[in-house]
Amino acid sequence: MQPITSILDRELSFDPNGDLDAFLKTTPAKWVVYLLADEHGAPVQLLCVKNLRYSLKRRLGGEEDAGPSRRVDYRQIVRRIYYKRVDSAFEADLLYYEAARLCFPQTYQGMVGFRPAWFVHVDPAATFPRFVKTIDLSPRAGRLIGPIEDKHSAQAMVEQAEDLFDLCRYYNVLVEAPHGRACAYKEMGKCPAPCDGSSTMEAYRAAITRAADAAVEPGREIERDTVRMKQAAGELKFELAGRIKAHADALAKFGKGPFRHARGIDDFRYIALQRGPNRGDVKVFLITPGRIELAMCLIDVPEKSTAILRELLATDFGTAAALDDASGAERMGVVSHHLFSAKATQGVFLPTAAVDDKSFTKAYRDVLKQKVADDSEEDEGVMKELQAM
Repeated sequence: MQPITSILDRELSFDPNGDLDAFLKTTPAKWVVYLLADEHGAPVQLLCVKNLRYSLKRRLGGEEDAGPSRRVDYRQIVRRIYYKRVDSAFEADLLYYEAARLCFPQTYQGMVGFRPAWFVHVDPAATFPRFVKTIDLSPRAGRLIGPIEDKHSAQAMVEQAEDLFDLCRYYNVLVEAPHGRACAYKEMGKCPAPCDGSSTMEAYRAAITRAADAAVEPGREIERDTVRMKQAAGELKFELAGRIKAHADALAKFGKGPFRHARGIDDFRYIALQRGPNRGDVKVFLITPGRIELAMCLIDVPEKSTAILRELLATDFGTAAALDDASGAERMGVVSHHLFSAKATQGVFLPTAAVDDKSFTKAYRDVLKQKVADDSEEDEGVMKELQAM
């Protein structure tokens, strides 16, 4: 089993009969993820707090002892403390997840509170293809498109693809093709009805492929609609031109709002810039499908910095094998949470396909403008808490 010190790299021994004030002076009044453990190293409580010193004083100094509601006398149980400094919400969430997975392997998934990364899966080459929302990111045939903001938005993408490309809404009927019975959508002209043989499955798979392409990059379909719209208007077919324009406007919703980060899963690749330990420091994380790695901590923007990062990304870091178990998808859930967060303390995430020296330099400066974590002496600042059952 992986030792907790591989994640939380600092260790303290606690003597309940010792001088608490002297003990507390050895601890930083800083933002940390930390674990309280008993004399055998068994986990007691995992926390993420803004002020470790105050948190330990509260838990080990008797400030929680008053009243009948006290559930745990930490002073009598805790003998070891493992911790690691963090400098951003992203780093804190990532470290907390990794520690929770190690310390509480049977229960962490339902207790850490991280939402999954939602994607849409489709395999155009399947016998009967369809779009389906999913959090299963394991390697398989077809395409995974995401991340999408939440479950409801993922279902909205499925329905939008069906409406815009006249796809089958009733999969139980589609699987009977070509001997199925067409539904009302055929009569409304909103489905070519491959189910009853009115169109071929080859043509239907082509429509599925176009829909998947548009969900990731709608620009080509919008350009096609623009040409058709101008042609219709030139022929004085204004009603038709209006319908084509409405179709193009609906296509433009792909790539925006809850779909703004949607792309093929192989393109789930970012350079994340987050605050470092000092005011001018910026930590750089490399993110690929299922994996996150701290690459460096910058104290200034080096010249041609992206050339260094691209060289790092050219290695085998982040191969598809990272998604063979649940942990890879869960890490992507942590990233997805921060991608869709509106807070001004989330750092900057740059898709690696579009990063250059200019965008990297701007991101570095933007991070330094973001709010600095407040390490208050008056409050431990509990962000996350997970206790052994």
